[in-house]
Amino acid sequence: MAIVKWKNNLTKHFSITEYSINNPSNATCYLTRQAYLQARMLEEFRVWLDRPMIVTSWYRTPAYNKSVNGISNSNHLTGCATDWHTNVKITKSLFIKYATQWNKICKKHGVVGEAGLYNWGIHFGSSIKYSKNFSHWDSRSGKQINNPFSELRGI
Repeated sequence: MAIVKWKNNLTKHFSITEYSINNPSNATCYLTRQAYLQARMLEEFRVWLDRPMIVTSWYRTPAYNKSVNGISNSNHLTGCATDWHTNVKITKSLFIKYATQWNKICKKHGVVGEAGLYNWGIHFGSSIKYSKNFSHWDSRSGKQINNPFSELRGI
């Protein structure tokens, strides 16, 4: 586990260990106000989902982000992106349902959301870095296709 100066869980269902997951054990992980907002919004989604979310990536140090070929301005670098799964096959309709709920939560907190679909799970982000509108992508083919779901355009 990476070094993080935080004694308690971030929220009822998310721990600091999940926030710093997969970073090198000697890494210092920073928890900003925006990252803590991401945690609170994930908590709202988790309560709505009513099932555990298994976090596979959240905050990334620059070195760790580079080692996993993350983009250089990834929201993971600020703790404002979380990759997760529930051990349930994510269909297109289920992803749209989840992304729609995530967008509602982001809007409620005044941030722009993003949702990505992978073969193994989902990416949720929150920022205004890339767009002023909710964005989504599908990377199941191995190539990212941006804003592919017409049901999510303009929400």
